[in-house]
Amino acid sequence: MSTAPSAGANGSVTVTTTRDCTWDAASGVNWIALTSAANGQGNGTVSYRVDPNGVPASRKGTIDVNGTSITVTQEAAPCRFTVSPLNSSVSASASNVSLTVETLTGCSWTAATQTPWIHVASGGSASASGPVAIAIDANAGGARSGTLTVAGETVTINQAEAAPGPPTPAPCSYGINPTGYSAPAGGATGSIAVTTAPTCTWTATSNASWIAFTSVPSSTGSGTLGFSVAANAGPARSGTATIAGQTFTVAQAPAGCAYSISPAIQSFDSGGGPGSLSVTSSSWCSWTASAGASWVSMASGGSGTGNGTIAFNVAANTGAARNSTITVGGQTFTITQAAAACTYGISPASQSVDGGGGSGSFAVTTSTWCAWTASAGASWISITSGGSGTGNGTVAFSVGANAGAARTGTITAGGQTFTISEAAAPPCTYSIAPGSQSVDYVGGSGTVAVTASSATCAWTAASNNTDWMTVTSGASGTGNGSVAFSAAANSGAARTGTITIAGQTFTVSQAAAPPPCTYSIAPASQDFAAAGGSGSVTVTASGAGCSWTAVSNAAWLTITSAASGTGSGSITFTAAVNGDGVPRTGTLTVAGQTFTVNQSN
Repeated sequence: MSTAPSAGANGSVTVTTTRDCTWDAASGVNWIALTSAANGQGNGTVSYRVDPNGVPASRKGTIDVNGTSITVTQEAAPCRFTVSPLNSSVSASASNVSLTVETLTGCSWTAATQTPWIHVASGGSASASGPVAIAIDANAGGARSGTLTVAGETVTINQAEAAPGPPTPAPCSYGINPTGYSAPAGGATGSIAVTTAPTCTWTATSNASWIAFTSVPSSTGSGTLGFSVAANAGPARSGTATIAGQTFTVAQAPAGCAYSISPAIQSFDSGGGPGSLSVTSSSWCSWTASAGASWVSMASGGSGTGNGTIAFNVAANTGAARNSTITVGGQTFTITQAAAACTYGISPASQSVDGGGGSGSFAVTTSTWCAWTASAGASWISITSGGSGTGNGTVAFSVGANAGAARTGTITAGGQTFTISEAAAPPCTYSIAPGSQSVDYVGGSGTVAVTASSATCAWTAASNNTDWMTVTSGASGTGNGSVAFSAAANSGAARTGTITIAGQTFTVSQAAAPPPCTYSIAPASQDFAAAGGSGSVTVTASGAGCSWTAVSNAAWLTITSAASGTGSGSITFTAAVNGDGVPRTGTLTVAGQTFTVNQSN
């Protein structure tokens, strides 16, 4: 930072950089002019001139060299006042004198007197050049001289002796209460009590445009004068009113300060760097800026009044993404900085598994703030845990069984490649159990278990052109399984058929159908008296498996033993009493043969 006197000055800025680096310089305000080349390469010097300051307030400006701001502060112009005339002579009668004050805009001054017959009629205060009106009372006595102070200068008024004449009444004296008032920035109203003799007249004059009277500003004798103070839209100010020759002073608080910043946020990469923001406020409003983190440092503009610029530097980031703020005038400027670059490593970098598949894991190493994901590059590789993470972690995976040639796949995690090599699938071998089965001539079903050397080994099952055997389930499969089949009934000679299952032959042997059954009964008939009775019939079958039934064909004949059988056997029956008075004949059908019963009357 450089400081210049109010009268202006010349200065220079030294630029230090590497030989091949170019730079540009520019002034940020119109009262600082560059007097040397505005650009260069390598080390160099930028010369400048600061114009005289014509305002009684200090000011700040910047010279910017490749984004770096150098602040130049210039002292305020000193306030000097010229008052004319400094001496005036007036007659004994009441009269007025006009004075002129010359100074810079912004330089405040007042006019006041302790001489009771000299009054400041207007222009009692101002902050620039302006007139002052002086009212002088009539002189009833000898020549007199009085003074007033205007802008720090002493002005002398000489008044001539009064002409001879009748005696004049005693001079009027005046008092006001209060003699001053402190007003808020929003304005206010009030009243002033004027005290004097009943015959004494007085007037009131405001010396500031923002002080007004709310009642008639003239009267005779004592009275009350109302006044109002307008709202203040600027800095603190002071003004006066002349009331009955007395000075009434009003001090008013400044308008409230509002601040805004631009921009409100700035982002930096992990390498950091310089930045700046502008502060906008009223010219009387002061502010300070403070950084919220040690990695943000203020370069210039840490405090100011009115508009200004804050320059700051952001240090390089070696960790996770971070945020901080600069607070100025109650406003928050946000700084965001990206995390340091992430690097990743994996261990181990590869793994081999046999053709039957398997599982494994590998470690991912990185900084705690670095996120990563893991993805498999082949459908036969599955990530079972650790599909994503932040910082160090572990990725677990499984490998499916291989049904073909040796193969290679990858898992990518954090940009690193983990390689998986799987051996070729082993040759498939199969066995079945049982290897054969016998079924009865009536047909039947069965199940054959298939054992494969690997879960990936596929197989099929089919009947070998045997129309009486059907595969009912398990016509194909992979790995271990089972095949169900059924054999139709045999109506002829014994027979054999095969089913090919997983390349193995399963044999089914079926018994021959038995010869046709033949039956005979003995006796073929029987006679009963009218009283009835019981009897039996013997059945002779041609085979042990030949079945037969016995049925009565007359209501008075009842089968009393089992009505069916297999192979040779016998049945018993009864004949009821014949009460009809006439002979009768009935039959039984036994094993398809007719047995006749005759009963007398």
